[in-house]
Amino acid sequence: MAANNNNNSKKIPGAAVALALVIVAVAVFIPTVYSPYKRKKPEMDEKHQEVLAEIQMYEDAIADQKNIQSDIDTLEGQWADFQKEMFVDADASLKDINDKVKELKFGLSNFQRGTPTPDEDGAVSFTGSPLYYVQLSISGYTDRDTLLDLLKFIEEESLGHYYVKSFAASTMQEDQKVSDEIQVKEGDLQVYMNVYLYYYDQTQVVEAPAEESAE
Repeated sequence: MAANNNNNSKKIPGAAVALALVIVAVAVFIPTVYSPYKRKKPEMDEKHQEVLAEIQMYEDAIADQKNIQSDIDTLEGQWADFQKEMFVDADASLKDINDKVKELKFGLSNFQRGTPTPDEDGAVSFTGSPLYYVQLSISGYTDRDTLLDLLKFIEEESLGHYYVKSFAASTMQEDQKVSDEIQVKEGDLQVYMNVYLYYYDQTQVVEAPAEESAE
């Protein structure tokens, strides 16, 4: 019985073994891991900041690219609008007005088109298309509101760029049947106008006059 007591008293407690292992691990960790990390931490922090700055630079570049693309899209839209206004086919532009006249039920009595004429100053677009104009003579019967809608369409919404050169109107004094299609009322307006359509003829290309060099 005494011998068994002696053997039990010689056993090392498990807690002591665990503590010894922790001490050994710490003793190994400090010189091999912690100390090198502590020495390199400032350098690592600096590199971390450099990486963050580089990431921010790329994010800013992406944002700038999106802004540039947005500007490009805006310019492309403006260019498309300019092409619709100035680089038009004269026939399509006149049809555009004629369709609007019918839509507004403007009592059209005359719609004459002159001969396409080159601009007196020989103006050309940057693509070399010469500037032309066509004189239009429009007359008819309508009320005030319809007339204003037609003028607004011609000046702001129609295909091509128009200039109203002359305009005259007189008030109808009584109801009158002008034709089978036109029935006017007292107070309606009899309208006469000359309108110039300006457009670049894309079927032609001319060379712009060379600029004289300063001596």
